[in-house]
Amino acid sequence: MNHQALLYATLVLVGAVPHLCAQPAANANLSHPTLRPLPEISKRPLDKGPSHFVDPLQGKDDAAGTEKAPWKSINHALKQLKPGDTLYLRGGVYRENVYCAIVGKKDAPITIRAYPGERVILDGSITEFFDEPAKAWAPYPQGAPDEYRSVKAYKNIRDVLGLFGDSHIALQTYWHTIDLRAKNELWIDDPDKKLMVLPVYCGPGLWYDRDSGHIHIRLAHTNLKTPGLANYRGETDPRKLPLIITPFKSTPLFVDMAKHVRFQDLVIRGGGFNAVVLQMGIDIEFDNVTIFAGTYGLRSRSTGPFKMTNSAIHGMIPPWAWRDENGLYTYTGRSFDPFVPPPKPANERNIARLNTHALLVTEGSYEFEVFYYPYNHDWEISHCEFTDGHDGVYLSGRAIKFHHNLVDRMQDDGIYVSSPSHYFNDDIHIYQNLLRDIFTTFACNNTGGPRGDIYIYRNLIDQRQGVPFNRPSPKKPEGGMLRGHGFLAHGNDLIGIENLHFYQNTFITETWSGSYAGRTWTVTNDRTKRRIFNNLFVYLNRYPDPAYPEPHDIQMDGNLHWCPATDAKLPEGLLEKVRKAKGSRAWEANSFVAEPGFLAFESAPTAKNDYRLKKGSPALGKGVLLPKEYVDPLRLTKDARPDIGALPLGAESPGFGRGARLKLPIAGKELP
Repeated sequence: MNHQALLYATLVLVGAVPHLCAQPAANANLSHPTLRPLPEISKRPLDKGPSHFVDPLQGKDDAAGTEKAPWKSINHALKQLKPGDTLYLRGGVYRENVYCAIVGKKDAPITIRAYPGERVILDGSITEFFDEPAKAWAPYPQGAPDEYRSVKAYKNIRDVLGLFGDSHIALQTYWHTIDLRAKNELWIDDPDKKLMVLPVYCGPGLWYDRDSGHIHIRLAHTNLKTPGLANYRGETDPRKLPLIITPFKSTPLFVDMAKHVRFQDLVIRGGGFNAVVLQMGIDIEFDNVTIFAGTYGLRSRSTGPFKMTNSAIHGMIPPWAWRDENGLYTYTGRSFDPFVPPPKPANERNIARLNTHALLVTEGSYEFEVFYYPYNHDWEISHCEFTDGHDGVYLSGRAIKFHHNLVDRMQDDGIYVSSPSHYFNDDIHIYQNLLRDIFTTFACNNTGGPRGDIYIYRNLIDQRQGVPFNRPSPKKPEGGMLRGHGFLAHGNDLIGIENLHFYQNTFITETWSGSYAGRTWTVTNDRTKRRIFNNLFVYLNRYPDPAYPEPHDIQMDGNLHWCPATDAKLPEGLLEKVRKAKGSRAWEANSFVAEPGFLAFESAPTAKNDYRLKKGSPALGKGVLLPKEYVDPLRLTKDARPDIGALPLGAESPGFGRGARLKLPIAGKELP
C-alpha cells in the first residue's frame, strides 16, 4: 500500500479524513459548521538540494531518513540536519512537542515543510480523545445529566484546553463545576452576594479535577436568543466526536535560538498555555502556517529577523461565547495607584478564563534576565489572519511591519501597540490592514514610553458588527452587542505612551463619551508626540462631542467627520469648539464635516461596503501634506494634497488575509 493510501485508511479509522483532503462541507461536522477552514493543501514543488523525510505512519527513527526509509519523529530528525537541508514531513498527525534549536546559514537555511499534496499537523494534544473517543469517556451520574468524565486519570497536568476535532471550534475551559453543570445561561447577579453571579453555563466545555486527575466534559446545547449569533446544536455525547484535548503545558512548537530556519505548509494545534514559542530565534520564517491557539497562539521574545506570510492564528473564543465569561475577575485589588492600598477582593470568580487571551504576544525583556538583548526586531507580518481571541496581536519591538492582514472578531483589543517594558518600541508600522468586529481596534498602556514611534496608516477599521460583550440577562435577554473605540489607553499616565502617528485611515466606529476622532487624541503626555492627519471618521450612531486636549504636542488636521444616522444632529460649532480648545495648536484647521462619497456604504453589518472614494467626493485632495519622513504606499507626489481616508480615488482594493483573499466590497459580518 502506498503512503497516500495508507494515510487515507488510517485517518478513516480515526474519523480524520478531512485533515488529509480539503476541508469538508459544513454540514459534514457533528459539532458545528467550520468557521475557520483549513487552507487548501499545498502543492509546493520539491526543493533542490539535500532532503530528508519523516513519516508518522511508516517511519522508524533508526532508518536512514530517505524517502523510502523515513524517520518517524520530527524531534529525532532535527538532530540530523545540516545547513541547506530540507526536511519533508509526510502527511499525518505528529503527536509531538517539537523542540527546534537547529542552525542553518544565511545562504543555506534549513527548511521544515509538508510533502507536496499532503496535510501535516503538529498536535500536542492527548491522543485517545481524538483517535478513540468511544473508549475515552464514560457518563458521570454524579454530575449534570449530560456530563461525562474521562475513563483515565491524567495526573500532574495542571489544566486542560480543548477543541472540537472536526470543526476546530473551541470548548470552554471552566474554572468551577458549578458553571459547567449549570442549567442557567443568563448573567444573573447573586441576590445573596455570595457569588459574583449565579452559576452560568456558557457552552460546551471542560473542567479538570486536579484532585483526581480526571477530565470532565459537558456538550449541552445553548439556547440564547441573540439575533445573528450561533447556538451550539451539535452532538452532545463526546464518545461520538473526535476532540483535541490538551495539557496546559503542551507546546507543539518551541523554537529556541534556532537560526536561519523556514517552516512551510504546516498546521499546528493542541497547544496549552502556548501553541508556538519563539525564543531568541534568528532569521525565522513561517509561510502558510496555520496555528490554532491555546491560551496564547504565538509568544515571542528576543527574536529577529522574523517573517510570517500567508499564515493564520485562530483563537479559542467560540461563536456562542461572550466577553463576560472570558474576563478576568479575580483581581487582588482594583487600584492602579501605587500610593493607594487596594480594596479587599470582592466575591468574584473566573468562569472561562483560559480561552485565548491573545493570539500573538511579543514580550519585553527585564534586567534581571540572563539574556536582555536583543529585543524582537526586524519583523514583517503580511497577508495573515488573526481571529477569535479576547485580544488579538501585541506588537512590541523594533522595526516591525504589519500589513495586509485581517484582524477579526476580538472581544477586547485588536492590536496592542505598547511595550510591556520601558523604552522598547520604535519604528513600528501598521498599515493597509482590515480590522473588523473588534471592541477596541488599537489599544496601549502607559508603561512603554515615552521614547519610540508607532505609525498607523492606510487601515480600514470596520466596527459595524460589534462584539458579544454583555451576556444575556433577565432584563436584557438578547444581550449587549457593543461597538467600541478606535483607540483606547489602559491605566494611568505614569510614564507615557510612545509617539503615535495616525494618518490616512478610515474609521467606522461607534460614538461614546470622548469618541471624537475615534479617541485617537486621548491620553497624551508632555514628553511624546501625537499626530492625527487625513483620517476619515464615520460615527455610526451620532456625532461626537468636541475634543478638549491637554496642552501637549498634538497635531490634528485634514480629517473628515460624518455620521450616517438618519436622526443625527450635528452639534452647533463642533469643529469651531475643537479649534478653540485649551491646548489646541491649529487643531482641525483644514478638517470638515461631509458625507465622504464612498463607492458603496450602508450601516448594516451584513452590507457589503466599498470604502474607496468615487468621483465628486468632498474628500478628494482635501488632506494636508504629510511630513516627508512619513511612509505612505499611496502617496501621489510630495507636493499634492492627498485624498482623505485609507483609499483614494482610483485605488485598487488591497488584498487582505491569506492569499489576499478578501477584497472590497466587504461586509462587516462574515461569520454566523
